[in-house]
Amino acid sequence: MKRLTTIFAILLAGLAAHAEVATESFTRVMNPVYAKNFAEKPVQIDAEFYQLGLPKFYRIPPFMKEGYCIFQCTRIGGKESELSTLNGEVYGEVFLIEESRKAEVESLAKGSKLTIIGKTKSYANPLAFGKEEVYFIVESISPIK
Repeated sequence: MKRLTTIFAILLAGLAAHAEVATESFTRVMNPVYAKNFAEKPVQIDAEFYQLGLPKFYRIPPFMKEGYCIFQCTRIGGKESELSTLNGEVYGEVFLIEESRKAEVESLAKGSKLTIIGKTKSYANPLAFGKEEVYFIVESISPIK
């Protein structure tokens, strides 16, 4: 009986933790001014899949060199980032999912609408004079129907 009670308590704790995930706008979460607010506690956002990988000539931050599959998203109905690489390529915001879960994003088509839960990771890029870049570390991803 004690074992059953323990299992039940663990399930309830997991459901309660999932229920506490706040929903925020894509733009607010990916804004360097607010991103630190979402670094410790998961947040839910809606996004549109843009493409796999990084833009050409994009410098990979040290924390994401190994163990992650990298992809890009934009806000739903929004346009890609206003920034562009040296070759003029426009791009979305950078999202990371564990390499072992890359199948969850490899089959997505550009424009697929998603609900994503995760945390932000800010990085002061020394090559951009310390400009804050925001990355989203994905914990859960599901299509919007």
